[in-house]
Amino acid sequence: MDRTLKMRALLFLYSSANIAGCALALLGPALLFAGVIDSGWLLITAGLYVGGWLLGRRPPALERHIEQSLTVEQTLARLDDLVAGARPHLADEMRASLDSIRSSVAEVLPRLLESGSAANDLFTVRETVLSYLPETLANYVALPPAFRATHVLSEGKTARQLLGDQLALLDAKMKEVVVNVSGSDVKALLANGEFLHARFNRPDFLQA
Repeated sequence: MDRTLKMRALLFLYSSANIAGCALALLGPALLFAGVIDSGWLLITAGLYVGGWLLGRRPPALERHIEQSLTVEQTLARLDDLVAGARPHLADEMRASLDSIRSSVAEVLPRLLESGSAANDLFTVRETVLSYLPETLANYVALPPAFRATHVLSEGKTARQLLGDQLALLDAKMKEVVVNVSGSDVKALLANGEFLHARFNRPDFLQA
């Protein structure tokens, strides 16, 4: 079987929709053996499966986009909602990475917006909140829970391990932005100190 087809088949078998459908479909044979239904039990069983499948189907609830026009407070609120939605599906180390990412964004985003400089860093932070993080979490949450932990996807790692690596990478990048912004602040402080030293140590100032 083609690897892609096999992967899709496994995802379907592990999906919440299929599990719910199978569970509800078991009522068909049970009703047959109990004498409640007779002819047409296969059709009834199929209908029960479809009903269970529809009930079990759940599209990812995580938001994928955050408007560029949002204020810092609104952006952080959206990020908090995203983190809260993903948290029940994550291991402790993943939650720690998310908390660290949130902390970094809260620290640097207001400063980047106020300064109007460091366009590359501002783009990185916005894209992390707007695209990278929501898509990463949504793709993970869309996988059936058992599938995440048991099936190797890439580099000998499961989806759970891959997500841990991806969140760690985003966390490291946000920390790098914090260092960049802090470095700019340090340079500005040093430059201002040099200006003050030159300005207030002029002889004409001292003699005034």
